Amino acid sequence: MGLFGFGGGDAAKIDRLKKKATNKYGQAIERTTAMRQLRQIGTPDALEALLERFMVNVDVTITDHDEKRELYEWLLEAGERAIGPIERFVATHDGVYWPLKALKEIAGIDRAVDGLLAALDRAETLSQRVNEQRVQLVSNLRDFPHPKTLARLKLLVHDKHDEVRLMALDGLMTYGEADAVALVAERILDLEETARVRHVLFEQLIDLQWSLGPWKEAIEAAGVLPTHYQLDAAGKVIRGFR
Repeated sequence: MGLFGFGGGDAAKIDRLKKKATNKYGQAIERTTAMRQLRQIGTPDALEALLERFMVNVDVTITDHDEKRELYEWLLEAGERAIGPIERFVATHDGVYWPLKALKEIAGIDRAVDGLLAALDRAETLSQRVNEQRVQLVSNLRDFPHPKTLARLKLLVHDKHDEVRLMALDGLMTYGEADAVALVAERILDLEETARVRHVLFEQLIDLQWSLGPWKEAIEAAGVLPTHYQLDAAGKVIRGFR
C-alpha cells in the first residue's frame, strides 16, 4: 500500500516495529526504517505506534530533532486520518508538542487548544505532587496563542508549584504588557513568592523594558526587591546596587 494506505499489519508486527522505532539506544537507520514501515502500514494502530516516537529523546540532539520533524511532516501528509490517533495520544501522553503542532495545521488552532487543555485537565487530577505530564503540558501552552490559553495561564500563575508558575508566567508574558504586567506585579508583591521566581521575573522585565510604575511604591515598601535590582523613576527594573 502507499502512503498511509489501509494495508494489512497485525498487532504483533506493529508492536515489533514500535519497539524498534522507539529504541533510543538503537541505530538511527533501524529506527527510521521501522518508522517508515509503520507509515506504510498506515492503519490507526500503526499511526498511534508511530506517535510513540515523540516520547523518546535520542542523545544526539540533531538526529532526534530530524526524526521528529520527519514524523511531523508525515502527520501533515496523513491529514484528517491522523486526527483521531493524535487526539488519543495527547489524552494519555506528555510528549505532545509535535502532535499538537500537527493537529493545529490539520484541524485548526481551536481543535489543538481544546485537546491541549483537556489533556491538562486530566493531568491535574493525578495524585502525584507534580507529575511530569502536567509540567510538560504547561510548558506547551506558550506555543498555542489563543484566548482560552491566555485564560488558563492567568490561573496557573497562582499554582502552588514553582515550576508551573514559572512556565505559566513565561507563557503569559508572550501576550504583552497589557495582559501580563499586573499579574507579574502581583507575583512580585506576594510575600510567599520564592526568590527564584522573582529573580526570573526581574530579569525578564529588564529584557522587555516593561514598567512597574503603578506598583513601584508598594514593591519598594514591601522589601521584595533584591539589593542588586532597582526601579528607575519610570518603574522599570534596572541592575545596580542600592
